[in-house]
Amino acid sequence: MKCKSCGGENISSILDLGNHPWCNDFLSKDRLGKELFYPLHLMYCEDCELLQLDYVVPKETMFKNHTYVSSTTKTLTKHFYGLAEENKKQFNLTENDLILDIGGNDGTQLLQYKKLGLKNVLNVESADNIAYLSIGSGVKTINDFFNEELIDREGLVDKVKLINASGVFFHLEELHSVIRGIKKALKDDGVFVVQFMYAGTMVEKMSFDMIYHEHLVYYTLKSLRNLLEPYGFTIFDAYYTEIHSGSVIVKFSKLDIFPVTERCLNMIKTDDKYNKTEFLEFAEKIKTRRGNLKHFLTEIKSANSNAKIYAYGAPAKGNTLLNYFGIDNTLIDKCVEINELKVGLYLPKSHISIIKESEEDVPDYYLLLAHNFADEIIEKNQKLIKNGVKFILPFPEIRIV
Repeated sequence: MKCKSCGGENISSILDLGNHPWCNDFLSKDRLGKELFYPLHLMYCEDCELLQLDYVVPKETMFKNHTYVSSTTKTLTKHFYGLAEENKKQFNLTENDLILDIGGNDGTQLLQYKKLGLKNVLNVESADNIAYLSIGSGVKTINDFFNEELIDREGLVDKVKLINASGVFFHLEELHSVIRGIKKALKDDGVFVVQFMYAGTMVEKMSFDMIYHEHLVYYTLKSLRNLLEPYGFTIFDAYYTEIHSGSVIVKFSKLDIFPVTERCLNMIKTDDKYNKTEFLEFAEKIKTRRGNLKHFLTEIKSANSNAKIYAYGAPAKGNTLLNYFGIDNTLIDKCVEINELKVGLYLPKSHISIIKESEEDVPDYYLLLAHNFADEIIEKNQKLIKNGVKFILPFPEIRIV
C-alpha cells in the first residue's frame, strides 16, 4: 500500500473494523444476502500523518448512482447559506464570478449562492440520479467525475473564482488529478474552500461511524496542508464548525495574496495535538466499548418483549455503527427515513427495512443513527418525546432523550 497523499509506504494500522458492505449499498428485497463485503481498515502514514483506508471500492461502484441528498436536512441548507454569505463578503464575489462545486450533489449549496445574486454557478456531480435532481433545481450541472481532464475538456482553465468541495474531498479516488484540476481551473486570485469532517472531532466524540468506504481519507488540518501545500496552495483561513458533528472549513489560495486570519492560526495550534498516539487511544476505546450498545438494546427487549425499537435515519455512517456492533433486524424492527430514494430498501448486512417516517407508526425507542443532526431531529420530534417516545443517542456516550 502507498499513501494516498505523499506516496510513501511507511504506513501502520490504527483500527481494523473487519469486512463491511459499502455503506450506501442499500438493498432491494431480491438482493438481501447478496451484498459484497470489503475490508474497512483505518491506517496512518508515518510520513505525512494522513489517516486513510487501505482498500478502495471503485468510484464507479459508489458514486455513479447513490441515495444521499443534501437538501433533506434544514441544518445543512442553513449552514451552506451562511458560508455562501461569508464567502461573498470575504472575497467580494460578483455576479460574473464563476463558482464551481465539486460533487455538489443536488445543487443545495450552489442554490444558496444563487439566492445571494451569484448565479454564475456550476456543479460537477458524478451520480446520474443526483445530477438529474441538480439540473431540475436550476443549477447548471456536468454529470461526470471532477478531475484534471474534465477541466481541460470543458474549457475551464483559469476561469473559476471560487471552488467548493463540501463533504467530498475525502471521497476522491483520483485525489491528485482532482488537485491538479483545481489548480488549473482557479484564476490567479481564486480561492479553494474545502469542508471536511474533522478527524480530531472523530477522536473526541468517538464517532467511529464516520469511517466507511466512501471516506477514503480522514484529515487533520496538518495532513490536509501536507497534501495541498506541495501544489503551491497557501492556507489563509480555517475554522471549526459543528456541522456533521464536527467539521473544519479551510480556505486556500493559489497565490499568497490573502492575510492569514486569527482563527486560522488558532485552528493550527488546536489541530497540532492530534497525532498517532491520539488515534491509537481512540481505536482502543472503540474496541473496548464494542458490545455496549448491543447490550443496551438487548436489555430493553429483555425487559419488555413487546418494546419496539426503530432506527431514526438511514445515513451511510449508521451502517458502520450497526454492522461493527453486530446489531441487526433482530433488535431493530425498522428504520424510518424522509429520503424517498431510500424508502422501501434495506440496510446492508443488518437487513433492517426502511420505511417512510410517519406519525402513524411510532416505536417506543428511536436509535438515532443520524446523530450528526441530533439537534434538528430532537426539536422536530418534541411532540413524540412528550408522548413518551425515547431517543437513544449513541455518541460520545449512550444516553436517552
